[in-house]
Amino acid sequence: MKEKHYFFKALLPAALLSIVASFMLFIVEPITFYSGNMDDLWFDIYDTLPILFKLFGLSVLCLMLFFLIIYLCSKKIFKKEKVYYSILIVLVLVFLATYIQGNFLAGSLPGLNGDSFNWREYMPDVIISLLLWVILFGLTGFFLIKKKITFQKLAQYSSYLLSAIFIMLSISLLSTLLTTPALEDKTPSRATYDYFDLASTDRNFFVFLVDAVDSQSFHQLLQENQDYQQTFQDFTYYPDTTSYYPYTRDSIPYIFTQTPNHNEDSFGDYSRKAYSNSTTFKNLQEDNYKMLFYEDEAIFDSETADTFDNMSKNIRLNESNFIEQIVRYDLFKYLPFPLKGKAHIEKLSFWMAEIADEKLGFTWRNIDNYQYLNSHEIEKTDEKVFHFIHVEGAHIPFNLDENIEPIDSKIGTYSQKQKAAFTMIQTYINRLKTAGVYDNSSIVIMADHGYKDGVYEYDYINSRFNPILYIKGVNETHSKMHTSDKPISFEDLGQAFDDLRLGKKSTDLFKDIEYPRDRTIIYYVWNEEDHMVEEIQSGKAWNDTTITETGNVFDR
Repeated sequence: MKEKHYFFKALLPAALLSIVASFMLFIVEPITFYSGNMDDLWFDIYDTLPILFKLFGLSVLCLMLFFLIIYLCSKKIFKKEKVYYSILIVLVLVFLATYIQGNFLAGSLPGLNGDSFNWREYMPDVIISLLLWVILFGLTGFFLIKKKITFQKLAQYSSYLLSAIFIMLSISLLSTLLTTPALEDKTPSRATYDYFDLASTDRNFFVFLVDAVDSQSFHQLLQENQDYQQTFQDFTYYPDTTSYYPYTRDSIPYIFTQTPNHNEDSFGDYSRKAYSNSTTFKNLQEDNYKMLFYEDEAIFDSETADTFDNMSKNIRLNESNFIEQIVRYDLFKYLPFPLKGKAHIEKLSFWMAEIADEKLGFTWRNIDNYQYLNSHEIEKTDEKVFHFIHVEGAHIPFNLDENIEPIDSKIGTYSQKQKAAFTMIQTYINRLKTAGVYDNSSIVIMADHGYKDGVYEYDYINSRFNPILYIKGVNETHSKMHTSDKPISFEDLGQAFDDLRLGKKSTDLFKDIEYPRDRTIIYYVWNEEDHMVEEIQSGKAWNDTTITETGNVFDR
């Protein structure tokens, strides 16, 4: 009986370490991440909990099995329990360093927006990480050598510390669940590739959005390339166009609703309300268009999702892909700075973790869409068809060349990614021409926002608020591309879409818009969307020096 009691006492710190570490990495962190990003994720918390509990249990079991083997080897082979206790203390210290790193030293981590990281730029954080490890192991060595505290006694003390950390993590988790809408049930919808190849012999309306394409720099590339000019021959170019927001999240719902997000509600609530009241969608439906919306992060209410024939609600998580994303994020957040590059992460890709009715889920990635376009023929219907297609365009990372072949993002350039965006546009337009459905199509080629990349001599000659906008109406042909100097705002798009639906040419749009004109824009910093600042652009869309604040601030 005494031997049995001693056995459980020896393994208690190991059991606590196994439970607390697994609880932190596979329960607390994923739920905390979800609660802070739930409007950007297509699944809800109830989809994830069975996987997380399974992952937690498996992690505890594997760690406990590891410690049991080490303990038995120490007693039976090495005949020294000190081997077990020394390994245990080292792993406790590793956990403590990891716990502190992930919960108190993660504030300077780069955002996961797809940009590549140069971890050498984080030398202060690297030094702090190394100091943390030196201090923890140094203090432990001090107690072992100077204070003559045994490894066994340290293991006993670590049990108290691990129990305290477990209580703190539990309180943090409970607070997250009670103070955020994380437990709200939501009905996820997901865009699939259904009808992606469908085009009408009667009337088509295409809105093709290539992400983060700056108007001025893209047009410069177009002027330098005869092939580019020929592709845009029948379009009107609107160089002086301002987006309403500097980033994708708010731009896309605003494009189709002209309802601004002023942080009065959560983004999910705003998005659902805005889309459900979209005049553009209602007009197209009333005109009997088949509605197709290819965007992998759109947030609709159930009724709005039902208006799009390519949306699936029967979505399940792919366990292995979901676990891979969680593990990558845990490594990114909890590893010491010198090792964070081992996470191999630039952007979380939870779209990879979905199964929608065994259908192929739509993704915005240029490579995926380019391959799809080149491997499928257009199917024709006599029903009117509306397509909105959002693709990666020139968004970071700059990992593609003009032929949409992968390149190293560390040496890739914005210009190369813009050329990849053009290849996407050209491929799409050419397949419409080949199928004989180009002339009977209204086509809007646009970006959700521009991109400020600093490639110009003067910083104000490119702006996140100056995206491309090229428009062609039904049966519209030109000998060469037209250019309009109209000061366009995204707030004008609702009327323009309706005019195109009614058959107007691009040259007949925006007739009542003239200079001078003040255009409203809303500025915020990426990943700090709870603080928005209203501004006025009184000059050209690409000139940041003519932007002034109105004094209106929208905080949440």
